[in-house]
Amino acid sequence: MSREPNKNESARLYIRPSAAVVSYLEDLARLGVHGTTPSEVAKTLVGNEIERLMREGVLDRQGRRRPRRNVR
Repeated sequence: MSREPNKNESARLYIRPSAAVVSYLEDLARLGVHGTTPSEVAKTLVGNEIERLMREGVLDRQGRRRPRRNVR
């Protein structure tokens, strides 16, 4: 059974993580909680982190960084 097409516009991003990071992604893929391949796991983790940064107010909904407040 084929999956439904992605409803969100997507773009391709190429990264070259260290061998250690790839090893962690492979371990997580074997668990299957965040995805079944290292690429799916990386996509899930990046998406989760962006959502967290939006909740904390670091990023706005359009993905722009908000100005930092001076904290002293």
